[in-house]
Amino acid sequence: MELEKFKELHARFFGKELPEEVTDTEEYEAYVEAIHEDEVCYNWATAEKLNAKGFAYESYCCLMLADKVYQSLDEDGEIKYDDPDVIINKWDEGLYGIPVHDGGASMVVINYCPWCGTKLSK
Repeated sequence: MELEKFKELHARFFGKELPEEVTDTEEYEAYVEAIHEDEVCYNWATAEKLNAKGFAYESYCCLMLADKVYQSLDEDGEIKYDDPDVIINKWDEGLYGIPVHDGGASMVVINYCPWCGTKLSK
């Protein structure tokens, strides 16, 4: 999908409660597919979301890592230890890890980004 068309659809669909007659359209399906299958559209939408939230994603190796770290934080910017949907955390010490969802704060430290393969530095 062309990015300009995606931006137009994003303005119409993103962040809104949409009725079923909208979500069942080919246009909406194409929009959702573009987010999941088109890297340019995904990157643009993710950067827009993170910018709107004031999250400094530029310091991360890729937008996917930045987005997953953002999703791991609560509204106060603290790590959500008890959320089973969190798949990666970044600690203040610069360590990245995959949380072990056993009720504690255990994690498996990782040294490379699971999405782009970049070596993660402290």
